[in-house]
Amino acid sequence: MIRKKRYPILVLGLLILASLACNFPFISSPTPIVFPTPDLTLTALFNPTVTSHPVIFPTQTIPPAWASPTSTQPGQLPSPIPTDTPLPPTATATRTATPTRSYAGPGMRPKFSMNGVYFNTAPTIDASLEDWNLDRYRIEHVVYGKSDHSGTDDLSGRAMVGWDENNLYLGIRVIDKKYVQNASGSNLFKGDSLDILLDTDVPSDFYLGTLNGDDFQLGISPGSPVANDEPEAYLWFPSSIAGGRDQVDIAARSRGDGYIVEAAIPWSVFDVSPYTGQHFGFAFSISDNDNPNQNIQQSMVSYVPIRTLSDPTTWGDLTLVKP
Repeated sequence: MIRKKRYPILVLGLLILASLACNFPFISSPTPIVFPTPDLTLTALFNPTVTSHPVIFPTQTIPPAWASPTSTQPGQLPSPIPTDTPLPPTATATRTATPTRSYAGPGMRPKFSMNGVYFNTAPTIDASLEDWNLDRYRIEHVVYGKSDHSGTDDLSGRAMVGWDENNLYLGIRVIDKKYVQNASGSNLFKGDSLDILLDTDVPSDFYLGTLNGDDFQLGISPGSPVANDEPEAYLWFPSSIAGGRDQVDIAARSRGDGYIVEAAIPWSVFDVSPYTGQHFGFAFSISDNDNPNQNIQQSMVSYVPIRTLSDPTTWGDLTLVKP
């Protein structure tokens, strides 16, 4: 028997067998290379403990809302709406209180401005006003007690402001059809009286809508009809140094339709060293009580129509000028 060579047929069979073996379940496949699956949750994306190849997003610095006069946060410049604000307010201020954030802004508030004019010779504090020849500012915007205010003959006034190196001077002609002042000390606002608000550092807290240690509130009483009840001054704010201020020189006298007050307030009351061109936050107001049987603040008129006691951003501006 002749045997033929079968090598080519054998080789072909082996190749066919090998190709079919890949589909048999008992033949194992090679182990694939496994890459970590990225965690796409927000928690993982912003997890500060992830240190390898963090995803970096572009950032943009946006000024905080309270740093702009158009802000809706506290410190926003208010709309001109009179607001009832009885004295004293619930807000407090101390000499050590400072803003926790920067509220810096312009050096003056351009609306409701007064000028304090330099006196080469200090006026005599005698309630005559004959040695005053300054601009007279109308004090007649009702900021408290509208229902108890019947018109300018019920309560209004004209004020003049002067200054020198020693004092801030005020000369006031008040129209008040009925003079009532039986209160004193911290309660003197519950009778016919004057009210001075002074912010001594406007640039540093221009947008700060609360009182702090550089905001002052001083009241002046013309005195009561009772003998020996002399005119007096009382400082309410800063509350940490509140009390009577005997160093304020006051003279007052009555007229048929009201009264006149003249006052020299030492700059030391406000911890200020004055200079020409200096700006202050400022609001001058007059309180009224027509009820002799009750110590009560019935109404208040002001030079600043949006005056709110506890919000210095609503106050006006005082500039010290020298002709």
